[in-house]
Amino acid sequence: MTGIILGNINSGAMAPPPRALSDSFLQTNAASAKRMIWLAAHDDVLITPTVATTPFVDYVNALKGGGTIISIATSPSDCRRPLPISEDDLRAGSYLMKSLTSLVSRATLSYLEPHIVDHAAVEFAQKLGLLPVTFANRRAHISPEVTGLFNDKGRFREFAPKLGVPIANGETCVTTQALVDAAQRALSCSNAVILKMARHSGGEGNAVITKTVKPAFQGAMHTVAIEKIDADSLRETVLGLGLHATEKEPVIIEVYNENEASIGVHFDVQPEYVELVGAASILFSPGYGGACWSKTVADELSMEVLSWCRRLADYARETGYLGPISIDIVKGKRTGFFACEVNGRHGGFTTTKSVVTSLGAEDDVKAGERVALSRTSICLEWTFSDLISRLERKHLHFRRADRRGVVVVTEGYRNSGPYDFLLLANDQDDLGNMEQQLIELFRES
Repeated sequence: MTGIILGNINSGAMAPPPRALSDSFLQTNAASAKRMIWLAAHDDVLITPTVATTPFVDYVNALKGGGTIISIATSPSDCRRPLPISEDDLRAGSYLMKSLTSLVSRATLSYLEPHIVDHAAVEFAQKLGLLPVTFANRRAHISPEVTGLFNDKGRFREFAPKLGVPIANGETCVTTQALVDAAQRALSCSNAVILKMARHSGGEGNAVITKTVKPAFQGAMHTVAIEKIDADSLRETVLGLGLHATEKEPVIIEVYNENEASIGVHFDVQPEYVELVGAASILFSPGYGGACWSKTVADELSMEVLSWCRRLADYARETGYLGPISIDIVKGKRTGFFACEVNGRHGGFTTTKSVVTSLGAEDDVKAGERVALSRTSICLEWTFSDLISRLERKHLHFRRADRRGVVVVTEGYRNSGPYDFLLLANDQDDLGNMEQQLIELFRES
């Protein structure tokens, strides 16, 4: 039986229109989509914007204990702008459908596992013979509308307070004028505000407007310093950031809180129960740079914080959502803990968990006997095969006998960086030593 793993990361459900996306964003997105390969099993098919190379697929197959994962793409590997997967890829004559023709005729397809349950994923499952849609390899009767509710930062600001969940002070704006007015009000009592597109992932849609010059802010990819906070200056700044608030694409503005800690609390939502899977410290450098999954992260959260995180997960189940869900929480220096968003899709923690599971170490991490660290979008000019050779020569690469070492999670774009890594270590000290060795290796590039 063959499953379809659909890497529809940053599809129309989670990204602005393609015309607003840069070449570098699209190329990084194409590389990031290959994280989904770690959810694939023997004989499954991985569909991503660009095809995974044979050395990378063989590498993943070997670490997963054997098997044959097949990789196909929605665009040629030499494409300069590999677009996120959309409904256009399902039309007759598309690059994807041509690639699928012979495959579908000789395989028995059993399920579709998407990155996010959007309209493209549902339509794709129907075109392939009414395949069931699964999340985390479990059947999930879930609609794009329900998924959209838990991936929309504007909707989150509506339902979270009703559940007694603390959130940041701010407003959801559906016109540019409303956004300018809200920014002016917020900057009259704060030195910085953060603007968030309602639907996006990975910090790409976040921008900070500040009255004091600072090179970077946690959780934001763009920073603009402004001398005046009058309406004309703010309008010019907002439009310069490419933000146009509309009913269809709202923009949220919040008072920026300097963080002591940012944490993702992750649940598995099933029809009969909600299970806490783990909590990970989110790393910024300056955008999302990975996460550390350690038993101590969840253990150190107060029962009050865990309680309102679970209320959000319970609400998702009651609304009809099933599958992996994460709550991003922040500890502000002056505000304490609050929730900033809910993500009803596969994400960085899913990748970390699936890699750790493939290595046979998930129970070790949950028991506190191992610590996992992910690092994402590391730019190196080495080919994938050269990178693996360098790791092995430095005795850094993962050894199953030791349950310790570095795994290359993605191969990058066009068989070069950016790469994602996962480090599995005995404890925090061991993790720090391993990361330092990895940094020294990177300096050789």
